[in-house]
Amino acid sequence: MLEKVKFINHMNEAMDWGSNGIYVNQNDLRNYSWDYAKENNKISAFSQSIVKKSVPIVIACQSEDEGVAIKNRLFEICEKDVLATQHGRLIVGDYYLKCFVSGSSKTEYLKHKGYLKVTLTIVTDYPQWIKESTVTFRNDEDSVAQEGAKRNLDFNVDFAYNYASELHGNTLNNAGFVGTNFRLIIYGACTTPTIYISGHRYQVNRIVEANEYLTIDSVEKTITLTKRNGEIVNCFNFRDRDSYIFEKIPSGSNVVSWNGDFGFDIVLIEERSEPKWT
Repeated sequence: MLEKVKFINHMNEAMDWGSNGIYVNQNDLRNYSWDYAKENNKISAFSQSIVKKSVPIVIACQSEDEGVAIKNRLFEICEKDVLATQHGRLIVGDYYLKCFVSGSSKTEYLKHKGYLKVTLTIVTDYPQWIKESTVTFRNDEDSVAQEGAKRNLDFNVDFAYNYASELHGNTLNNAGFVGTNFRLIIYGACTTPTIYISGHRYQVNRIVEANEYLTIDSVEKTITLTKRNGEIVNCFNFRDRDSYIFEKIPSGSNVVSWNGDFGFDIVLIEERSEPKWT
């Protein structure tokens, strides 16, 4: 059984590794390890640093022209991320890894122009496999245009997103086995938007005008306002300082409450050291 993998660079250019002349052999993508610190001969903390992985690929095409095209496209899609220093995404099942293809080692390329064995070096500074799921909460006015509100999360390619929506929903189910990071996207118009999730307050003391949206990102530790003209404004200093705004969403069922004057999306960001087996 061959591996099914997809690679998408930062320009949303996608390439399937597992069909149509390009195939992935057994690899170490699911392997992981944690570094540890010790104090008084006891483990005191765990951490992960930059991780390097390898993906062996076989290109096997009937047509020489097709093989040449695949080899060139493989290089060009991966190299664009390196030159721009922007992560691509390696996708296995419903999970993606933010990474770069930093190297390529080739053998058996003289047999036929449509044949090549290549081992790609994958390097990541965020060695977590990520699955994103979005739950939508709307007030009465926004519920009519609910589908249009998702435009801010659309991509040109099919990422591992699982969209669900609830009108006036008051529960949020985190299916992960631990608390997860999140992106909270609040749509204007509203003033000092405040949301409670399992009793924890997420509040930004800022006016969000109509056709603007506020994004709280617990991974990047940022709060930004996207204005009507596309300008992005840093709103970190407008956060409520009495309640930690980047608090992870607890595992399980969570009660969600707000004043109902605005709509918002909660993007759950499940992270694992290995992608979930299916």
